Amino acid sequence: MDVDAGVDAAPETGQKLSGKTMDYFTPNTPMDLVALATDGIAPPMTATSATGGLYELLGVPTGSKLYLTATRANYRPTRNPPVTIEGMAVVADLYLATIADINRQYATAGKTVTAGKAFFAADLKRNNGTPLEGIALTDVVLLDSLNAPVTVAGTYFFGTAGDVDPALITATAFGGRSRVAMLDVPPGSYTLKVTYPNGVGGTQTSLTPVTFAADGATLAISGGMGGGGTAITNPKFTTDIYPKLQKAAAGGLGCANCHTLGGPAGGVLKFDDTPTVTLASMTAITGVLDLTTPALSLFLTKPLYEPAPYNHPNATFVDVNDPDYKLFLLWIQQGALP
Repeated sequence: MDVDAGVDAAPETGQKLSGKTMDYFTPNTPMDLVALATDGIAPPMTATSATGGLYELLGVPTGSKLYLTATRANYRPTRNPPVTIEGMAVVADLYLATIADINRQYATAGKTVTAGKAFFAADLKRNNGTPLEGIALTDVVLLDSLNAPVTVAGTYFFGTAGDVDPALITATAFGGRSRVAMLDVPPGSYTLKVTYPNGVGGTQTSLTPVTFAADGATLAISGGMGGGGTAITNPKFTTDIYPKLQKAAAGGLGCANCHTLGGPAGGVLKFDDTPTVTLASMTAITGVLDLTTPALSLFLTKPLYEPAPYNHPNATFVDVNDPDYKLFLLWIQQGALP
């Protein structure tokens, strides 16, 4: 993470990201000649998949969370769920949806494709990673920045044939996946809100940031995140925050991969000094920790994902729902105690 006011230097050499580019609607079908482009790191990275759909990106910044968009002839540009780069190489398959397959979803639903709008599909999961079943279509909604529902042409659950099924009124798992689709989503950035029973008589909500491009497709995963840092109710810097600032190889988020002596951001802050020295350095720079308005702390805003142009070389938090973001925010709200 970095805290200066301008665009930061690129991080040190990172990890390899590799996998296959796959057709979304045809299981186990790799696609070659797929152009890939990143969103969430600077400078952006690109690659093209080879025979068998194989792709690789070398030197992806450690500690990053990034999105990749896959593009190919006769396919809609398809934005994939975020990929997390930690302290080792990552293997992640990426997916893209054909124009014909998406058109079939509209035809099945009795809708007409509208130019300039996007197609959306999301896997629905509980926090433990199992498919989320039994919820109604009204429990799945897109919200804009004012928390108002976004108007779409229709919301549908996927059925047994792997396409949307207008007759299916509750989420049901087929082939180990419970999925939902939305047609004609306006371009922009929104939040997917999914509400479901918590098992003790109440409900809980999963919030997922999603971004849409005109005539594109966006894929997402709702839930499946497990626990998070917010289980800590009284965080302290030495025991709860400092360990997360260390290099990914040391079990941290990778911040110290750059914020270290001789690193790209070591001249701003070093996160691998002793806890006492590190905290003193953070408090000495105006704006790093804003105890009056904690959410405006550069410690939080710099590593938070934002569309290009970026003011940080990589995103550590996809959005404010990230468990570690919540932990850091809570620590500042409680006075940034040592």
